[in-house]
Amino acid sequence: MFARFPRLAYRLSRLKPRTASALAVGTSTSLAILASLAAEGRTIRCDDSLQLRSERDEEEAREAFPGAFHKPRWTHQDYLSADSIFSGGPVWYAGKGLGLARCDALSVSANPESEDCIGIFFGSAEGDDSRSYIGLYDGHNGPATSDFLCDHLIPFLQQTLATFPHQCDYSGYLEMSPDLSDTDSDPVNDMIKQVFKEVDDSLTDVSEVLSSDSRMNAVRTLRYAYSGSCALVSVFEPDTRILRVALTGDSRAVLGRKIKNKKTSDGRDMYEVHVLSYDQNAYNKDEEARMNAEHPGEKIMDNGRVMGWGISRSFGNGAYKWSLDVQRQLHEKFLGDRPRSNVKTPPYFTAEPVITTTMVQPGDFLIMASDGLWDILTNEEVVGLVGLWLANNHIAVWPNDVDNFGKKIFEDKRTYERKALPVELKADHTTMYKYWHAEKRFVNKDPSVAAHLIRNAFGGADEDLSEALLSLSPPRSRRYRDDVSVIVSFFE
Repeated sequence: MFARFPRLAYRLSRLKPRTASALAVGTSTSLAILASLAAEGRTIRCDDSLQLRSERDEEEAREAFPGAFHKPRWTHQDYLSADSIFSGGPVWYAGKGLGLARCDALSVSANPESEDCIGIFFGSAEGDDSRSYIGLYDGHNGPATSDFLCDHLIPFLQQTLATFPHQCDYSGYLEMSPDLSDTDSDPVNDMIKQVFKEVDDSLTDVSEVLSSDSRMNAVRTLRYAYSGSCALVSVFEPDTRILRVALTGDSRAVLGRKIKNKKTSDGRDMYEVHVLSYDQNAYNKDEEARMNAEHPGEKIMDNGRVMGWGISRSFGNGAYKWSLDVQRQLHEKFLGDRPRSNVKTPPYFTAEPVITTTMVQPGDFLIMASDGLWDILTNEEVVGLVGLWLANNHIAVWPNDVDNFGKKIFEDKRTYERKALPVELKADHTTMYKYWHAEKRFVNKDPSVAAHLIRNAFGGADEDLSEALLSLSPPRSRRYRDDVSVIVSFFE
């Protein structure tokens, strides 16, 4: 990541006048490409022949333009180190009675301004609502929508659900299997869906814009609608230990759980993987069937894209939700985008989430991350890496656990191969390490588990690769990595 001052839109450079000579700015073996060069009363033009100037003239030219002959060299002060970047994330502690021991988070940007955003709301064990809300928002086409959701979605959801503990009987759920995804007619899940849709409707509503003649009002009102965002929100109820994961888009939530009475060859705990969300994109067969049924005869999905986008559900993206008539009015009167040629029967995208419901056990951990992480690491690798981190940092998460008696956090300088992770691995279909022409080798050196995951996504044991990836600045950085945001939550 390049450390720099804000770039100015306009720059003006001035040189002090000199009476002796100026400098040729470029040469070729056959032709000198010169704008003009005044030297001792003689003007050299582009069609003049090349001749070396005297040593005196060259010395004067070096004095006039002291940097012109020196190849630019980088310094360590020009860049933030990987260690500096990975040390920037917060660690939150929920407090007693909320069922969460600790939450680690980190976001590393690849765009000029990060389009990812993270928001967490901890309830009160003594108040009306003890739920905790964890949100991750992955924006696209700018950060406007993700920033708005980060500020408003969870507060509105919390206010809406605050009365539900007094209205719903969860006793029947406690007798069911840990995976409650197939629970029918869950009023809390229904309300979460309603809140998501209501917020998106407010973002994309154009009635106020069309009733005004102001372009300024239109541009400012619809900035959240022209941008877009995924939303991954987890709601944990400590009294019932029910975890709800609501997804709109292609971020992902995965639960790690320690396997009883199963250890690695060197005595570490083994973990199993529970996938709590499924990416809503062109590779999701359920999403493909849904969109084909809603838009029969149209080519919705092509070459791994949905109407040209990587997701099939989102907040914002008004151009794929407004009628063609509305789009024409916005384009002709309010500086709106030109109507898309592939938009025939909108709306195409919806903000309605798909929700899974799971019973959480003590010691479980939840990983929520934007697609930038899952493009690099598999579900099993991520759970295994958290398990690897816990082997050294268990006491930092659960300091009062009787199993931690006498244990200390220690520095680990070892390098780990993929097969050494404490998890049953599956085939690796990720592509980024191959794109970087590198092999996956992992380290365990960060006090934050979120930083631990992102470090191992961005090179791991290959420190040179990590520094190189993080030294890339926008827009080139987007060819090699995406914005990556991670939240890891540990349950008591």
